[in-house]
Formats: sequence, C-alpha cells, structure tokens
Amino acid sequence: MDEWTIRVRDANREMIGEIDDEQELEIRDRHLGHGAWKIVADADTDSAALLEEGDGIVFEINGQTVFSGPITRHVAEVSDDEAGTDRPDGAETVTFTGISDTSAFRRIIYPDPTRAITTAGVKHPVDRTTLRGPAETVIGTLIDQQAGPSALPTRRHPGLVIPTSQGRGPHITSSERFTDLHEHAFALGAGANLGWRVIQDGTDLVFGVYQPQDLTDQMGFSVELGNVDTYTYELTPPEVTHLIIGAGGQGKDRLLFQYTQPSPLWPGLVIEEFKDSRDLKQAPDGPDDTEWVDPAVASAQQAEERFAEAAAQQTVAFDLLPTEGLVWGTDVGLGDRVNFDTPRGVVVDLIREVVYHRTPTDGQRITPIVGDEIHMPATYRALRRLRREVARLAAA
Repeated sequence: MDEWTIRVRDANREMIGEIDDEQELEIRDRHLGHGAWKIVADADTDSAALLEEGDGIVFEINGQTVFSGPITRHVAEVSDDEAGTDRPDGAETVTFTGISDTSAFRRIIYPDPTRAITTAGVKHPVDRTTLRGPAETVIGTLIDQQAGPSALPTRRHPGLVIPTSQGRGPHITSSERFTDLHEHAFALGAGANLGWRVIQDGTDLVFGVYQPQDLTDQMGFSVELGNVDTYTYELTPPEVTHLIIGAGGQGKDRLLFQYTQPSPLWPGLVIEEFKDSRDLKQAPDGPDDTEWVDPAVASAQQAEERFAEAAAQQTVAFDLLPTEGLVWGTDVGLGDRVNFDTPRGVVVDLIREVVYHRTPTDGQRITPIVGDEIHMPATYRALRRLRREVARLAAA
C-alpha cells in the first residue's frame, strides 16, 4: 500500500511535524481548478495542537509531494458521543480546512504589470498585457509578471518560484486587462491541453506544468476490469437546447437569431432561453468603426459558448483499485482522458479531480472523478457567466 504522509508547515514553510492520528483526511486536487483539503482530529491530540501551531500542510505519497496548501479555517465542535465516560462534557473535535497553494494567491491582470496603481490615480501606458509564445511559456510568464518574482513587490506571492519554461504546448497569444489571473491561466491551459499547479518544494512554492495524456485507446475503467471497487454515476440535463439571441436595437427593431443544440443524452428535450445581447450593434457606426463585428458572427460565438457551458453533464466518481500497470500518478493522473464503462454507456472524458481520503475505519482511498463539475449549482454557473460578461464590458 502507498505510504501517505501529512506534514505540517509553519509560516516560513519549515516542517514542524507530521499528522498520523486524524479522524478524517480529505484532499481534493483538481485539474485546472482550485484544490482544497480538510483534516478532522480529536481536540486533545498532538495532531490538533500541531495544526493549531501550523500554517499549512504538505501531502506526500511515497515521499513525493503531490499537494500543499495553507490553513484557511478551523472549527471546534463538541458532541455528546462520549459524554458520561472519561469525557463528561462529550468529545471535542477540531476541523481544519484549507486550499491548495495554487489557489493561495488571487490577482487581476494589470495592463502594465510594472506600473503600480495607487490612491493617487495612474494611467497605464498600454491597453492590455499581451504575450505570445508556447503555452507553457505564456502561462508561466503571465503568473510571474502578475504574482511572481517579476511582479511589483506589493503583488508578489511570498516564495513563488517560476522555473525556466520547457516550451510545451502550441503557440498562443494572451491579451488581457483586469481579468482574473487564475481563470485566464486555467483557460489557457485547457486550450493547450496542459495543466499547471503550485506545490511546495523545500520552502519554495514552485509553479509547475504537466501534460495530460489521451489514454482512451489504452486505459479503461470498470468493475468488470477489476480496477474499480465502487463507483457513482450522475447525469443531469442541459440548461438550454434552443437559444434566441437579441442583437442591438429595441423592441421590434431587435435582430433575432436562433441556435439549436439538442442533447444526445436527453433526446426530445427542448429548453428555450433568451439572451439579451443589445451590445451587438446591427451595423457599424461609420466607415471608421473598425471594432464592429457582424452580429451573425458574434451571436454564433455567444451561442457556442453558452451551449458548451450549459451542456448535459455526466460524472463518474470511482474508488481506484491499483493493479499491475495501473498506479495513480504514474500510469494515470489528473487531466488524462480515459474511458469508464457504465450500464448507460461509456463515459469518455478527462479526470478533472481526485479525492484522497483516509479514516481509521476505511483506511486510504483514491477516488478519481471523470467528467464535469456536476455539483456546481446552476445559480453559481450563471453568476460566474455574468461576472465574465461584466468584466469583459468593464475592461473594454
């Protein structure tokens, strides 16, 4: 069995001890997403005291660091489970939660990352930060300039190190202003089939890039194949199948476009939605209006984005049974595209998340999750979409 080690670090990211008697450990590592962790311990144990003193954790498997992150919250809870024994007031537990080091810094993208913005007011000499090159280089440079060693001193994330790029991924262009650094860097990684994360190494927080594999022709999962213990399959319908976009004008002067994308997972389902795109002008303001885009083109792009966001979702979460030639982190890992066979058919998608879970009763479990973020509430997805649209207009 793999050897799992939980180390606790102090504010200087020096190791001050190990956790080995927790009631529950859960670590969620996400491909191009924000990771999180939780440890539940008895309040009167050395582990609880160590976490109280510490600043964060480092999670290792067989001596290899796979996750790290700071403590962001802890909660004490008293139950009556053991009341009347040697604990007359009941058993007290403490729950420590945190995020991944990838998530620990949040920045917006400055148009000019070398120009500070102060209460005195300042204008930036350029419209946006524009970078071109291999995707790995662009993402690393962007994070370096906005939060790393090359950033303004007040914007640097302590200890963040950006190694020399290996030049992986296709050549891309990034041109942004005042957008969320993480969301944009995650999007760049997804488009280039790369993943990136920040993990503690020594006392440094090191930015790293990994390249997911397409294992659909060689890696399948199912109970019948003997590499899955138990699994959960979930399917939700699309939010919209028929989209009407109203471009420019008012009332009867609106130019209306309809786009249709039925879901093969939910045949016969029709869900209509209207999108107000009055910012799409029906005609240019004049011969010098170089920013005008034909609303037929712009609305088609908006429809494509909305359908992708609102598509039917299917997710499989399964407990992995290691077998010969199937070792998590070596043969298969985050971001890899795999097959999972269910009675409803084969799910072919990325491993978007992995959950490491340990309790004294159940022992250690590794649970990869294949498919979409099925538990993200529709309201949150709508708010996230609205935030992107507002940011796009505000940054124009």
